[in-house]
Amino acid sequence: MTRVAVLTYHAVDPVRSVLSVSPEQFRAHVQAIADSGRSVVSPSRLAAGLAADPPVQDGSFAFTFDDGYASVAEHAGPILESAGFPYAIFLVTSWVGRTSDWPGEPAGARRAPLLNWGEIERLAARGAEIGVHTADHVLLAGAPESVVRRQIDESRAEIERRLAIAPRIFAYPGGRVDTAARELARSRFPACFGTRHARMSEGDDRAEIPRVEIFYFRQPRRFERLFSPAIDARLAARRALRRIRRLVG
Repeated sequence: MTRVAVLTYHAVDPVRSVLSVSPEQFRAHVQAIADSGRSVVSPSRLAAGLAADPPVQDGSFAFTFDDGYASVAEHAGPILESAGFPYAIFLVTSWVGRTSDWPGEPAGARRAPLLNWGEIERLAARGAEIGVHTADHVLLAGAPESVVRRQIDESRAEIERRLAIAPRIFAYPGGRVDTAARELARSRFPACFGTRHARMSEGDDRAEIPRVEIFYFRQPRRFERLFSPAIDARLAARRALRRIRRLVG
């Protein structure tokens, strides 16, 4: 069975945060994949069947960056471009060029600069895929349909207006989604990404493609575990631990 590790990153900077990896760590991640000989596919490629021409190789990777932090242009983009690896950035469009201080952000969460439209345009011109992450980073699960529709459609329209491209990919803020939001996103995008901590396989719903949260693999030695035949069992164990914590929390 073909499986793909879709990696979820946020910021790439020297600041120690649950949402960041250091540039040195990120460079090591990219080098490890390059040295392994495994393929890196564009996130939008995952909308189609994995066996479709050209077929996706088992053990492939994909790079995604949520929120659109400025450090992606400073650090991650150049490293990925040097390796020839595709990647995608999911934008919170009403906050482009500002800091990550959107409503609902926990008081203790680190605020960091976000990409501006000039930087985004340059990244897109060099091959970065640009995806939708809503207008205001609103958690969509349980939100009124009118809010979900506005957050998605306004964000998509702003990217189209600014960059003259039609976004084909979407990521749910915080990974939280219910049936109504999932079906609306499905109607707008060929590929939507969630946060279920798993590698993707052919049978996964393209309206909620699982991803691997890089927080657990930041250290290069831990990142090497992503190449292990036991990685799917490790990810399943982490998912089970998450469920237990939610139940007791």
